[in-house]
Amino acid sequence: MDPRDNAILGRVDVDRELTYLRAGDEPPWERPHRDGIDITNRPDLQTPYQRHRRAEYVSRVEGYRERGLV
Repeated sequence: MDPRDNAILGRVDVDRELTYLRAGDEPPWERPHRDGIDITNRPDLQTPYQRHRRAEYVSRVEGYRERGLV
């Protein structure tokens, strides 16, 4: 989950994200991987970018829950 070409950190498709969350799942692009293995629960293996992005995602989800969106 390293930055893609032309990726803009901070730009989020909220509608698409909420669709996944309301279905009881996480958007796959918000789950960091390394060598094809999900390392979401292993911050020690994540790059600084992955940790930063995951922290922003978790913060957004908390905000959605506080506002009653999920």
